[in-house]
Amino acid sequence: MQTRISAGLLVLAACVLCASPAFAQFEGASPITADLKTGFETITEEQAEDWLSLLAGPKFQGRGTGQTGYTKAAFWVAGKAAEFGLEPKGEGNTYFQYLPMTKRSVDPTQTTLTGPNGLVIEAKGNLGFDRTTDVPQVAGKVVFLTMKGNVRQMPEGIDLRDKFVIYTADRTAQRRASFVIGRAGPVAALQVTEGEPVYASQLVRGGRRGRGGSSIGGTISRDAAVKLIEAVSGDTDWLDVEKAEGTESHAVDAEVSLQLRVREESAGAPNVLAWLPGSDPELRDEFIIIGAHLDHLGMRGDTVYPGADDNGSGSTAILSIARAMTENPVKPKRSILFMWFTGEEIGLLGSAHFANNPTLPLENAVCMFNMDMIGRDEETENETAEENRKTLHLIGSKRGDPDLHETLMDANKFVNFEFEYDQESVFGRSDQASFYRKGLSVAFVFGGFHPDYHQPTDKPAKINYNKIASTARFFYVALHMAAEHGKYDRVDVEEK
Repeated sequence: MQTRISAGLLVLAACVLCASPAFAQFEGASPITADLKTGFETITEEQAEDWLSLLAGPKFQGRGTGQTGYTKAAFWVAGKAAEFGLEPKGEGNTYFQYLPMTKRSVDPTQTTLTGPNGLVIEAKGNLGFDRTTDVPQVAGKVVFLTMKGNVRQMPEGIDLRDKFVIYTADRTAQRRASFVIGRAGPVAALQVTEGEPVYASQLVRGGRRGRGGSSIGGTISRDAAVKLIEAVSGDTDWLDVEKAEGTESHAVDAEVSLQLRVREESAGAPNVLAWLPGSDPELRDEFIIIGAHLDHLGMRGDTVYPGADDNGSGSTAILSIARAMTENPVKPKRSILFMWFTGEEIGLLGSAHFANNPTLPLENAVCMFNMDMIGRDEETENETAEENRKTLHLIGSKRGDPDLHETLMDANKFVNFEFEYDQESVFGRSDQASFYRKGLSVAFVFGGFHPDYHQPTDKPAKINYNKIASTARFFYVALHMAAEHGKYDRVDVEEK
């Protein structure tokens, strides 16, 4: 009987340990120090799952900037900040900083693509647009493009400047296709789609053009793309990405013209800002910024893009950190500014707006931390998700004050991520870049790409909640350490 009782106690102890929040730490991590333990242990997978399931659930409809779902999400996040006891640091003693925005949308019934040999393609049912301009007509010679594999830049010899691009992309290339093509300067780029093209309104700040300069982006149905190929005497094999050996282009000596009817209306979208005052009266005017973008792609036609990983995961982690810091008896000496940004998906608009119109003096900022897509394990052609359970990309930490990188290494001892440094190419694609341009030392963590990136399948059921909890714990410690350190200097400022 005694032997059985002892064995039962061992089993019970093992169950308690398995249920313990400590399992958000990886093997080899140091025990958290007593002064940070209370807050550290409030960060759990279960809480992250509850919050993220709501943020990426049907109520907020993918949180598209300027859409109703985003507004609801911003108010919900502000409500949680108030619940935690954080102070508002937006405009007019609120949690919000609104961006002056213009909503731009295409009327498909009055938009037409025309070309040689009597080509006329009505937009309705054939063309969809998610990036437009205020120019009523664009024209250019046609280039048919196939993109295959991990394409980081347009191969030498492919000229898309001022061209009208029709393209296909395999699953891997699709992650960066629109970005890579946009940098090459076409007048328009339409991706061939097997389904019916959908329309998405585009928001631009202060009447400016959207990301990609003056280019137009969207989709074209396969039937319409075939009709265009036939009009220019091309080959329909140009649309078959499986037959391509890599990224290939087929330029034709024929021009097409797109006549657009674009409607514009005023819109507004808020950043959410919340403040934890520092415990030292002489230091509390200095602050560390920690941010994540709250927006995603929202509703496109009848399709919802939930954005569970991108970036419901980072937004959830900030909520976890905020609650942990308010519940921990020991508060940081310097203040913490928690930020949830709008408009990241359409050009880092929210973070850029704050950086250019700060509600607090940026010269008092110690540094800036950012989280984007930290809820999945990287999955590529060469790596499985299982191989990346403990990995996280650390980006930008070596660009500024070396002390900042060392701070992060010290904080990681209590979580024990395996950091990777091979994604510096995405530095300019998330919100820390807006603060780096203003002279702050920054650091950005990113879980890596996966097949559900920017797809309707980016859902809460596919999230690794341990990774969210672990990332939140890592930054919870890093914030306390940065608050002790004070200002991280920059000697390589590149104002842009």
